[in-house]
Amino acid sequence: MRTPQENLRHGHARAEGRTLPGQPDGHLVRIIDYTVTVRSARTGPRIESFRLVTSLLDHHQAPARQLAQIYHERWEIENGYAELKNRLRGAGFVLRSQTPDLVWQEIYALLTVYQAICALEARTAQDAGIDADRLSFSVSVHITRLTVVRQAGRDEATLEACRHEVTAELLAALLPSRRNRRCDRAKKPIKNTFEVKKRGTRYTEANVRYTLTITKHPPPPAQTR
Repeated sequence: MRTPQENLRHGHARAEGRTLPGQPDGHLVRIIDYTVTVRSARTGPRIESFRLVTSLLDHHQAPARQLAQIYHERWEIENGYAELKNRLRGAGFVLRSQTPDLVWQEIYALLTVYQAICALEARTAQDAGIDADRLSFSVSVHITRLTVVRQAGRDEATLEACRHEVTAELLAALLPSRRNRRCDRAKKPIKNTFEVKKRGTRYTEANVRYTLTITKHPPPPAQTR
């Protein structure tokens, strides 16, 4: 696959009516074909085909089924942005620093605290054998603020006891498991091949079930670079 720089260079050449010599080097990618069977209470089963392009080339380290299963969770990065920008800082919070260096310092401090809270949630979910999505970030921030003063200058045993206490409080305020949802692959741009979204479209379904099937292909021929 071409790199962004190569795409730009070849695009400019085409616009000027020139042909660049040779083929672009690009970089190796791995393509995973799979189908998702959607079963809904309102409609019958429907099969949709997907093609996932990834730079994770080792199929032992990153099996195709595992990548396909987690691909639909990519939108959750938006939750991460909201947690960092709104829930951690608080409503109406503005960076107080007045110089570029201090702004960098304050932003890194926010990122450090955010990483520490996420690490606490990840360890809590792993020890409890549950999905980390069920832990409320707002509750995690609230509990952290209440307990951080007691942790200052403590020894390792006291800190570990405090972690167990915080973990118990997080598990006591679990969110319900997320339901599967289905949203039609419709977009607004006219040039897109998907159906155009219209007003009055029914709400996104929440009572659906999915079955995922990896498409098998013969091994590709050996390549030299």
